[in-house]
Amino acid sequence: MHTGALDELCAQMQREIPGFSVGFKDQSWHQRALGTLLWPLNRSYVNGYVTVLGRTAWWPNEQRFRNDPKVLGTLLHERVHLWDWRDNPLWFPASYVLFGPVVWTKRAHWERRGYVIDLVLQQRQGTPVEWQKKWMKQVFCGSDYGWMWPNPSAIEAWVDQVRERGLATELDGALLASTQAWVDRIAPPRA
Repeated sequence: MHTGALDELCAQMQREIPGFSVGFKDQSWHQRALGTLLWPLNRSYVNGYVTVLGRTAWWPNEQRFRNDPKVLGTLLHERVHLWDWRDNPLWFPASYVLFGPVVWTKRAHWERRGYVIDLVLQQRQGTPVEWQKKWMKQVFCGSDYGWMWPNPSAIEAWVDQVRERGLATELDGALLASTQAWVDRIAPPRA
């Protein structure tokens, strides 16, 4: 569907993150084992989520990677996590494994940086703000992400801020500029 652009984005990511690769959870014994461990909290880990571990973006399966119309936006979201892991090699992974108020807040910080892309793309495609707020509360307040930001009113205010400020709400510098170029390509701003 987006083969040329997908190959181009993957090549860019390989330049930015040496060793970057895409893996498929259904073909990985350790991803399936991790899914079993996470089952009590997140029953969709293997089949529903894309995950970054190290320099690999793990898709549920190759078919979803190749055919999902949202693959470029999802890959941009994961690209932010790859940059964050590269720039914060201890704190980034620790905040996903450890639990506690400070770690939850830091984990929510990383996820906000990724989800800002999803929200901007949705806004450009006409998604109502009420739907975005409901979705983000499910993501940040639910068990799938370990209740990382259990503050619904703060999440609603953050969604409003993203709708007003766009990607600059969470991103800056080279990551903001290159991500903005991709977002404009995927979903051009409305006139």
